[in-house]
Amino acid sequence: MSNLLLPDWLSKHSFVYYPENVPAGQLKDLRSRLAQFNVDKPEISIVIPAYNEEANLLHTLSSLADQKVSRPTELLVVNNNSSDRTQELLDKCGVRSIIERRPGVAFARQAGLEAARGIYMANADADCLYPSGWAEAITAPLHNPEIACTYGLYSFLPSQNSSRLALWGYEMTAQLVNRIRNRHQEFMNVYGFNFAFRRADALAVGGFALDSGREGSVAELVAAGIKPPPSGKCEDGWMSLSLQQEGKGRTVRVTDPNARVWTSDRRLIADGSLSKAFTTRVRQAMPFSASGSTSS
Repeated sequence: MSNLLLPDWLSKHSFVYYPENVPAGQLKDLRSRLAQFNVDKPEISIVIPAYNEEANLLHTLSSLADQKVSRPTELLVVNNNSSDRTQELLDKCGVRSIIERRPGVAFARQAGLEAARGIYMANADADCLYPSGWAEAITAPLHNPEIACTYGLYSFLPSQNSSRLALWGYEMTAQLVNRIRNRHQEFMNVYGFNFAFRRADALAVGGFALDSGREGSVAELVAAGIKPPPSGKCEDGWMSLSLQQEGKGRTVRVTDPNARVWTSDRRLIADGSLSKAFTTRVRQAMPFSASGSTSS
């Protein structure tokens, strides 16, 4: 990946690979670096839902393998009934995984919540890249009992159909709109691929809202011009709101640069162009109500 507007560390994790024929040396290296997550009593659980992510999974795993953590940390991937080589790649990399047959990211995140063993849950996605200090940064504020949920911001990885400069403009506009619109509703700014909470708190409020739809958080839905599920809930913001309503603490944005993750722009340009996505985002930004949804 060559772009002056991208941080240098991204290039290490943006290698080309073919899921059906990953070089043995590449798999050995990943397995070796990921071994740090083979711990008996983790304090942090990094949990990732994955559905047919063979094309992106190794990039994400590579970035997580470079995490610099001072506390015992485990990595758990929930295979949401993938039909591609997702499970094969997980096994070859030695990553702990479980399978959730019910389709939908809420079911996958709930399965991960129940299977995790850490005190703190750091929620990630299988098409994102994470800076080396991410796990520590996103969970550090949770030592404060008055804080129940944390989240970080995002940047888009440019594809062939977009430029980093144009994506940057989109991000700045979208995040400014969200900060203004949701200034009294912090839960609406929570992104499923970059948030954390205490596991015991999440279990105490009943876990994730399983009626929150199959397609993921509004962070992705709005970008693609898709309305939230009929329930009005999305699993990320609803978790934040539930924690707040049950008196577990408030939701805060982590401003540490290590809490900013890089995510695929595939949802953003799903309708064919960045300009069309931008127009759709501006047009649809205001009508959404405070119903437990989030937005990108």
